[in-house]
Amino acid sequence: MSEEVTCRQYDTIGFMDFPRDVTAQTRDTAYKAYNTLARARVTAVGLNFEESDYLNSAGIGLVISLVEDAAGAGRTVYAYGLSPHYKKLFGMVGLTDRISLVSSESEMVEQCSS
Repeated sequence: MSEEVTCRQYDTIGFMDFPRDVTAQTRDTAYKAYNTLARARVTAVGLNFEESDYLNSAGIGLVISLVEDAAGAGRTVYAYGLSPHYKKLFGMVGLTDRISLVSSESEMVEQCSS
């Protein structure tokens, strides 16, 4: 698997698919993916961590920066596919105050549609 973050779009919902390892090397492709979605004027962004099993401190910092940018632009941010450990860590660093943790992409789409 590559270290690249890819993006997809469904209507006004954007998805960022993170690789197995989320580190400083992920930053450039993460911002490329985010900027693609921002230009497409998505109103919600889903951070997909289903393939990820390692986020180091730089990776967590990257996620924090992405969430701040998205929230500052008025986008709703969701995250799914996180292990219990990373869910707890996201809470400890305050990310869960700015994003919604959902169990799956389909749950996110359902929440965005309601």
